[in-house]
Amino acid sequence: MGRTSKSNRGFSLIELMVALALGLVITGAAVKLYSTGVDATWVIQQRSEMQQDLRGAESMLLKDISLAGAGLTQLPGESVPLPYATAPVYGCSAGPVCAPNGALNYPCIGGGCGAAFPPTLYPIMPGFQRGIKPPGSTTASDIVTVTYSDTNLALNCYSGAANPITFNGTGNVLTFMAPPNPPPASCVLPPGLAYPQALNSTVNGLLPGDIVMVGPSSTGLLAIGEVTGIAGPVGAPVPCVGNPCAGGSQYVVTFANGDTLNLNQSGQANDLTTTKASAAGVPVTRIFVISYFLKNWVDAAGNTTTILYRQVNGQAAIPLADNVANLQLTYDTYDNSGNLLNATGDGGESIGVSPNLIRKINIVHLTIHGQLAGVRSSLMATQGFQSFDLQTSLSARNMSYNNRY
Repeated sequence: MGRTSKSNRGFSLIELMVALALGLVITGAAVKLYSTGVDATWVIQQRSEMQQDLRGAESMLLKDISLAGAGLTQLPGESVPLPYATAPVYGCSAGPVCAPNGALNYPCIGGGCGAAFPPTLYPIMPGFQRGIKPPGSTTASDIVTVTYSDTNLALNCYSGAANPITFNGTGNVLTFMAPPNPPPASCVLPPGLAYPQALNSTVNGLLPGDIVMVGPSSTGLLAIGEVTGIAGPVGAPVPCVGNPCAGGSQYVVTFANGDTLNLNQSGQANDLTTTKASAAGVPVTRIFVISYFLKNWVDAAGNTTTILYRQVNGQAAIPLADNVANLQLTYDTYDNSGNLLNATGDGGESIGVSPNLIRKINIVHLTIHGQLAGVRSSLMATQGFQSFDLQTSLSARNMSYNNRY
């Protein structure tokens, strides 16, 4: 009968060390793979957020620029002369809270602002290096401002031969009456509407800070003013009856002096009060004066974020995108002799060229960077911020094709 032997031998020290070394290599490789995956996910997420933010800001900016001059092509010179006793401004809201380097003044092309060369509202107004210097930059950013008419509020339906607007004695309080139902052919309604909205609608009605244009008309009436108050019935407007209109909903809109944009200067040349002589048949439109600019925001910890803002009329500026590092534009235009001027920073304003001659707008830099520095990621060679820089050109179609053929 054989004997069974037992052995109590375990791993030797060498075997244990080899096993530990192999385990550490495998664990290190797994950790490295996981870390690389996390880094890649972080980089891709940052890039995706930047692309979305830039795409949204770009879409809004390009849409507004392409609409510059829409609804203004019937104006004499496609521009509106403004009062000048006090310099009218844009890029401000109530408070006043103005664009980062202060209120923006309208151009006075041809000379000092006055009777001969009043400040004038144009379809597009360059603001060459009138913005902030973004952190780390030695060059001031640009501001760009465009003007076009509003097609969503059927304000034109509250004026005309059947239901003319009326002015108070001083001419800075206008009363609008709802049209008959069905409205006259001159009432242009947005798609889907059978009757115009209430002028004090909380959705898209008039608000303090809005800009209203009265005219142009065959008698030469043309002026704009800033709404400072609006009163009227609550709810859907009641149509008027008869000719002239009677019994319909009425809305009283005030254009008082001391408005944020200095557009209301009662009794002064080019003020809205100069249109009070006759308003029958005069078209009335809400217009948008829209400015894009960069502004720094500092949080409680002292960290600075540069934000792209969109300012409409006298309303509060709305942030469009964070971490926008630069905004620079140039303009292709013509001088007064018809010579082409390419890539001018101010659209030729410094040499007396009217902004109406601008034919192409070039976005030289619309730059956005990530929220966090790439130092967190081994995938970032520069160990800095990720960034995208947009360059493109487009024509303001209502300017480019007006009186061209």
